[in-house]
Amino acid sequence: MKTNRVWLLCFFLLASSARAQYIHVDYAGDPLEEKEQKEIEAFLKCEVAFYSRFGLPDTLSMKLTVFERRKDAMKYAASIGMSPKMPLQSVNGVYSKKRKEAILFGREKGKKRSLSVIYHELSHHLTLQVTDNRPPAWLMEGLAEYFEHCEIKKGRLKHALTSYEIGRIRTMYMLGEVTLKDFVDCNLSMFMKSQMTDEGYAYILAHALTTFWVEKVPEELFGQLIRDLRNRADKSSVFDKINRIYPGGFNKFEQDFAQEFIAG
Repeated sequence: MKTNRVWLLCFFLLASSARAQYIHVDYAGDPLEEKEQKEIEAFLKCEVAFYSRFGLPDTLSMKLTVFERRKDAMKYAASIGMSPKMPLQSVNGVYSKKRKEAILFGREKGKKRSLSVIYHELSHHLTLQVTDNRPPAWLMEGLAEYFEHCEIKKGRLKHALTSYEIGRIRTMYMLGEVTLKDFVDCNLSMFMKSQMTDEGYAYILAHALTTFWVEKVPEELFGQLIRDLRNRADKSSVFDKINRIYPGGFNKFEQDFAQEFIAG
């Protein structure tokens, strides 16, 4: 397997002081075109700038393994003993927390689509860093979906929910399929079970919830949620954390969320 290494060095301002962010990426698997590698690095800089607002470590190390063909990725996953929550035949990419490795499962759907999957998987690594490996399933997957649906425009990330996702959320509420209190507290196994049995409901709802926190909730409140999630002394549920943090409590949070995505 071909492997090459690159050090990315990102500079940006945090609060009133300058801080250097070092990102070490091991590229492995099938080689990427130089243009694609530059696109990934430019996007990763934007992701890192976002996560750095919430306590990202100064130095990061991760691995990106890309396969052109799914069957090669399947062999590799088996060789390293990977057993994700969803069948490997149905995934586009996976992230190994133990190995700090994002793996792309083939590029049969095109290079543009595969880059979006890479951004999704790299986000998992960054989410784990800011939450001290303690993100709820909806936030872990929701942030990954958020960045998967981003593009760089004039040096900045531009994000959008799809019309299908918005329509699906409205339908879920109309049919009474959403119990948001339970959803924010579900573990990864429960999340993936919902994803496989409810027509993709879990990823779409997680994407919408995360979009609401990132784009509509004041940053200091989202930052407080992140801090509470990584606080190992805080044993309260995610529901209780949101109920405590959000002005008006969890009921007001759900009302505002519904107003934004359902009534709009």
